[in-house]
Amino acid sequence: MKQFKDIVVPENLEKLAQKLKKKAELFIVGGYVRNSLLGIGGTDIDIASRLTPTDLKEILKDTPYVVTDKNSKLGTVTIKIGDEIYEHTTFRTEVYDNTGRHTPIKVTFVDDLRQDAKRRDFTVNSIYFSITRKKIIDIYSGLYDLEKRRLRTIETPDFVFNSDGLRILRMVRIACELGFKIEKNTYKTAKKMAYRIKDITGTRKQQELFRILFCDKKYPISKKRAHIKALELLNNLNIFSSMYSTVPKIKLRLVKKVQNLRLEALLVDMINTIDPDCVEYYLEYMLGEKGFNFSEKNKQYLINIVCGYFDAINRLNNRDYFIKYYNNFDNIGKLIAKDNIFLFNKYNFFYKYINNYHIPISVKDLKVSANDIKKYLPKLDSKYYGELLNSLLVRVFDGEVENDRDKLILEIKNYDITNN
Repeated sequence: MKQFKDIVVPENLEKLAQKLKKKAELFIVGGYVRNSLLGIGGTDIDIASRLTPTDLKEILKDTPYVVTDKNSKLGTVTIKIGDEIYEHTTFRTEVYDNTGRHTPIKVTFVDDLRQDAKRRDFTVNSIYFSITRKKIIDIYSGLYDLEKRRLRTIETPDFVFNSDGLRILRMVRIACELGFKIEKNTYKTAKKMAYRIKDITGTRKQQELFRILFCDKKYPISKKRAHIKALELLNNLNIFSSMYSTVPKIKLRLVKKVQNLRLEALLVDMINTIDPDCVEYYLEYMLGEKGFNFSEKNKQYLINIVCGYFDAINRLNNRDYFIKYYNNFDNIGKLIAKDNIFLFNKYNFFYKYINNYHIPISVKDLKVSANDIKKYLPKLDSKYYGELLNSLLVRVFDGEVENDRDKLILEIKNYDITNN
């Protein structure tokens, strides 16, 4: 058998276990145990016992340990002492509906560690460590799978994935973070049940996809380009079709070339694979509330980046391009450069020209404002102010008028309001 590393327990956690000892045995479980045995760090310490949140609050009242509810239904609290925070979960069993939506419909607190272990996902995440006894409890042969560097579900894969579709995405991420292979039956069942991912909330899919995209940077042992292997696994498992893509497999091209803008590049690859008639409309749906549920600010940023990439590829004229994409061109340019260096140089030349000569690219950059229109054209309906300012911006950008206040006011005065 492989010689695993020791599990180091912080002093304050040791003291906590001793405080609780008369009432219940305290265990560390999950990623911290797994990673400690492998000799790597990078995870928070999750603890568990048969004690309920109410029990913990009572026992730790008037002590330095501060107990705060996190999810009362799941029996989860945080225990804080100084700068240290531990998440404690009461032993429990869970019942799910038929959707795999990640949220149990019934939770029952139990005393038995074995019952608690049964609700977990993979064997290597189901190894418990008794803090007071310094003993490992390994019900599902997680140590054997750690030695084999293998990811395997604790119960039958059908049971594990049917309960929670998010576990399929976690399977891909964890396997690629650690460089583990996926056990054959676990893999085959995940592919069969990939449709369960449709039941997960957009926010959870968003979070897990982002972790997958940067799984090569998670641990010191994470392999270079592990994220590409993870994306290829998503392809092979037909998972993308359940993540707001209309085709089961994405042609991974641009995302293989970039280092930092991975989500942006993946979105470009999705668009290139699907080739929809309206890129912006597709992105609005995929990134919005019914899709990955990005915040409005992040959604608009991603739409601007991806549309900016495609408008460059389609050679939108310089004026219209930079009025629309100037603020995000630093990042858009990095994507274009990986695809077409000639095109990047062309747009980058104008980008530098705009910066060097302080050419306005927004009505906010003009030396006049709506207040000037109101003052010098009092009879013009205010709904036309934006149109007039935009026309001035275009003329300044094209060099027809200087961005000089007096000259722009003269243009406003000479504006023919009969056109409106």
